[in-house]
Amino acid sequence: MKKDKFIKAYLNATPLPIDNIHEARRLERQRSSIAARIPFSGTIDNITADTGHNELSQVRVYTPQGPGPFPVILYMHGGGFSLGSPDTADNLCRTLATASEAVLVSVDYQLAPEYKFPSALEECYRLALWIDAQDVALNVRNDQLVIAGDSAGGNLAAALCLLARKRKEFVPAYQVLICPLLDQRTPLTDKLGRMRDSLINIENMQTFSGYYLNNPDEAENPLASPLLAESLINLPPATIVTAELDPLHSEALTYATRLRKSGIPVSHHYYPGQVHDFILFIKALEEARGAAEAVAKDLVAFFTPEEK
Repeated sequence: MKKDKFIKAYLNATPLPIDNIHEARRLERQRSSIAARIPFSGTIDNITADTGHNELSQVRVYTPQGPGPFPVILYMHGGGFSLGSPDTADNLCRTLATASEAVLVSVDYQLAPEYKFPSALEECYRLALWIDAQDVALNVRNDQLVIAGDSAGGNLAAALCLLARKRKEFVPAYQVLICPLLDQRTPLTDKLGRMRDSLINIENMQTFSGYYLNNPDEAENPLASPLLAESLINLPPATIVTAELDPLHSEALTYATRLRKSGIPVSHHYYPGQVHDFILFIKALEEARGAAEAVAKDLVAFFTPEEK
């Protein structure tokens, strides 16, 4: 599909009824379940991860062809912390696992408002520890752990890297932030400008924030708004993907700048004329596939030693 046609369809899509979260989830699941899938030559397994203390998490594991051990990507889908599942980013995850030659673990984390901040973050943290302990079973290298996500999942990925730095129980090797939500404190009215989005609008973002946060003051917590972290030193190198028509673009750009000023290598891929989370539409949009392959290229370059 041509970009102009795709953007027109995206902006004119029937909006999900976010104020009725159960109906919104049903419709989102319906859309995701009927979406065409790209081929994947490896194996895909839906499993239950026992992360200890009677804590169970549902994950989808994409394993590429080859002997391994592979780098491993812990992936968090978007959806305002309240919508979505591994189906939401399935084609993206297939592409990343194949193109980066990495095992990808996509998390079906518990959603708000039933599970509020920091429930999803803590669940993903436990899964990072689980991957570290299951490296042999998963056929992965736990010193090559990538933390990745899109939109709200990008928020979780950035926050997870901050939390890992604080607790020092594992060390992420790399982070991938795709159209991330990084600042829940600043009102969306200050971010929109001329941009219009069927999902990211003032009403929806206020609703998502109310679902996720226990109270508005939690927006000041860097684990809810990573852009507010006092320091970004000693975080892993990053790939950040942004789109011109995404209301969240400016905060991601500011985060990239702050990372660089803190001595963190950043690869920034900017897509003019594109909308929030366009990268998910790999089957329909050539530019989305190109963006996913650019992310994978960064990962391959990072994990493949240069020949001397």
